[in-house]
Amino acid sequence: MLKYAMEILLSESSVITSHYFNWNTSSVAIFLAILGLTVLPINAVVGTYISNMFEDRQLLMASQITLLVGIIFSFKVTSTYSVIQYVVSALVTFVSAEVLEGVNLSLLSSVMSSRLSRGTYNGGLLSTEAGTLARVVADCTITAAGYLGIGSLLNVTLLPSLVICAASIACTFLTYNSLF
Repeated sequence: MLKYAMEILLSESSVITSHYFNWNTSSVAIFLAILGLTVLPINAVVGTYISNMFEDRQLLMASQITLLVGIIFSFKVTSTYSVIQYVVSALVTFVSAEVLEGVNLSLLSSVMSSRLSRGTYNGGLLSTEAGTLARVVADCTITAAGYLGIGSLLNVTLLPSLVICAASIACTFLTYNSLF
């Protein structure tokens, strides 16, 4: 879910920003660079401070809910779509997905079988392959939505992210007491 949401955000950013805000390539590059610069500070804060104050399952639920909020605010629901709405929702989505990735890997390491932590076909490889598959599906979603026209690209590509995120939250809620 998080790789899918991040891929939708990052891959269609140049198309969305040029369509709605007339951004050129340099503006999109600066925007994406600023998003990328948030990775290390956010992971440092979460890894050093926040993970010591909360359980992984609490961070999992909070980051999923925050990701859902970011996705919801990304939708174009009125006749105007502002730069502030896009930038803030993209920042919330990106940062939440980064936090979620760290929490997921932490939970995976605590429940993963010791057999999956050795050898070539280990948990890390499986996690990477699942992320790659999610990126491919996201890129196919963007391509398919592109046939519907640029005006509907944003909402059409965000809808699966919304559904997948809501389903993930429901699954986390139902299995919350079994998470470590």
